[in-house]
Amino acid sequence: MNRILVIQDSPSVNAILKFRLEKGGFSVETVETGEEGIEKTKACQYQLILLDYNLPGINGSQVCRILKEEDNTRNIPVVFMSAKDENELCQITKQAGANGYIGLPFDGKTFIDKINRVLENT
Repeated sequence: MNRILVIQDSPSVNAILKFRLEKGGFSVETVETGEEGIEKTKACQYQLILLDYNLPGINGSQVCRILKEEDNTRNIPVVFMSAKDENELCQITKQAGANGYIGLPFDGKTFIDKINRVLENT
């Protein structure tokens, strides 16, 4: 079973994402800050990280760059989630070295399909 870490500062969004992902057959853990996400990723093996761009403290771009610089986390796919404009989100994704993005709000089936595509391509 693929393990996914969700780094998202909203407890209600975390609950929705966890529900959708578990319903899609994934094992899911959630944290609410970038710092927690970095620590969790160093301690556990994940097949995918879903990362909110707008986090308190260090933002999603900084978290992604840190993870991509570390030997033990650089190969974990990172997918941004944000309600930002799609063009802006695409540019942020490329600059940070992430593997993709999902615009918010999202459709449940489309969301799971996109997650599966990212996992298949890694």
